[in-house]
Amino acid sequence: MRNQRGFTLIEVIIAIIVLTIGVMGLATTAALVTRMIARGQRSAMAATFAAQRMELLRPAACITAQRVGGSDTLYRGSTWVASNTWTFVDEGNSFYRLRMMTTYLTDRLHTRVDTMEAGIECLVN
Repeated sequence: MRNQRGFTLIEVIIAIIVLTIGVMGLATTAALVTRMIARGQRSAMAATFAAQRMELLRPAACITAQRVGGSDTLYRGSTWVASNTWTFVDEGNSFYRLRMMTTYLTDRLHTRVDTMEAGIECLVN
């Protein structure tokens, strides 16, 4: 009888419990990673939108008539995705700071605000 091989019922039940806990942890982690990827996509979309607007506004800092604040909004179909608001700050000596504030939706339909700034030096003859 001592030479019999195999698992006892208790060992099998403990193995199933350990395996179940591991699979549940894996499923929880997968859901978290999915949410993080979606958050990163929304953040990247808003940052790209802000960077594109900032590049369009950079030359305006050196033209007095165009150096005005403003805002614009990005839509996907009829859904609001992100909104930019910008201002120009005169730092003196033909140096201007362009400040861009971008507001976008989070995964729980809250809003988040990110700020980008760029210093622009205008050459004066």
